[in-house]
Amino acid sequence: MLISSSPGERRIALVERTRLVELVTARPDLQSFVGNIYLGRVERVVPGIQAAFVAIGHERSGFLAVAEARPHGDNSGGDIGDYLGEGDAVLVQAQRDPFEGKGAKLTAHITLPGRFLVYTPDHDDIKLSRRIDNEEDRARLRGLIKERAGDGGGFIVRTSAVKAADREVVGDIDYLRAVWREIEQARAGARPPVRLYRDLDPALQVLRDEGTPEIRRIVTDDPQVLAEIREFCGKAAPDMVSRIELHDGSGDMFEDHGIEEQIERALAPSVNLASGGDIIISETAALCAIDVNIGAGAEKGAFEDAALAVNLEAADEIARQIRLRNLSGLIIIDFVAMKRRESGAMVLDRLRKATATDSCPVYVVGFTNLGLVEMTRPRRRDSLSHSLGGRCPSCAGAGYVKSPLTVAHEALRAAGREAMAHPGAGLEVRAAAEVIETLNGRAKSARKEAEDRLGRPLRLVIDAALAPDRFVIAPRSNKNG
Repeated sequence: MLISSSPGERRIALVERTRLVELVTARPDLQSFVGNIYLGRVERVVPGIQAAFVAIGHERSGFLAVAEARPHGDNSGGDIGDYLGEGDAVLVQAQRDPFEGKGAKLTAHITLPGRFLVYTPDHDDIKLSRRIDNEEDRARLRGLIKERAGDGGGFIVRTSAVKAADREVVGDIDYLRAVWREIEQARAGARPPVRLYRDLDPALQVLRDEGTPEIRRIVTDDPQVLAEIREFCGKAAPDMVSRIELHDGSGDMFEDHGIEEQIERALAPSVNLASGGDIIISETAALCAIDVNIGAGAEKGAFEDAALAVNLEAADEIARQIRLRNLSGLIIIDFVAMKRRESGAMVLDRLRKATATDSCPVYVVGFTNLGLVEMTRPRRRDSLSHSLGGRCPSCAGAGYVKSPLTVAHEALRAAGREAMAHPGAGLEVRAAAEVIETLNGRAKSARKEAEDRLGRPLRLVIDAALAPDRFVIAPRSNKNG
């Protein structure tokens, strides 16, 4: 796990055998609400859509559907008005960030995730992940939690608990209950709308959700992040403290590990397969479509076998790309057509196994009548292309380009590398007008931080000849001003 900090941005990369498998980008203006807990105030109850709009202290009110407002175990089918009235105070948690003009999606069913467990303070059930299919493991974990947890809330056992020591699972119980006590203390006497709990920093979220024994090293290039991680692990994951280290290289950590190049490839619509085929990924507002193509060299007589081989390879790569690009919602896959029913079953089995390691639950529905594979993945944050880019102005929104903010942050990182190569020189940043405007606007504080770190100002120059996603960092003599 690599955590790189630069002015105005923090990036977290999960790497397996030198391959990037997940990337999270955190910026002050892109902070997620998901996981935050609020004492909200009901502004409107709308029987027509069986939902309420709840003020939580942000620009837009959150959306609370009746299914998320009913108390746990209430199967009466009551209307939204049976549970909430205008002006009521209600404890809610953000499930999804505001998206395309809509407010955050809320739930009254609070959950607090840990490394191995999810705490559910409003009911006492103990549930186990369906991915834990060994009966001995299920019995051991259920017994351990029953013995330790007692009354006062329930737990959902995550798949990662199977490989955890009993003391680690017990530590998770104690940690999550301590967090809930702090939330209850904050709620006492609070006046809505107010945030009672803010979910972890993105780097710590990844540690919490992915912090299994498989993570061998946690490397950061920022001493402050190092201290934050050590503090968190000291409370929630003592076994991981020894794996935390500071990057000892003088160069860019992501460059040194080949991460930047892999990020560039993850923003491209096509992915080449070793067999000679490829997959094409298209994101739309309604769904994500993935097309699998076979290589040109497939022999006609052996086409069925060639198609199966390509589809099995594609299933592994699609699972990786879904996680890396953070694709979510409805996902439709058009595999290479196969005639044998057993071939289709093999592809579905491979796809389900490949997606089983995703920390975000993936549901593979199966083949439709049209021969397409349908699957779903919950939306927890923006996809990689949405967080780093925007709709392409040159193709009527059919593709994506990097946003001016993303290019501005890339330019600041490049300026840092150039400063090390030319320690005595001033630096000039040449870029398209929208990038320079961003460096003087939304990214101004990040630019100022970069200038403070470099010990010199950056001269910003608009260059109309440069494409919107390109920039040039050039050393200049300080005598030239």
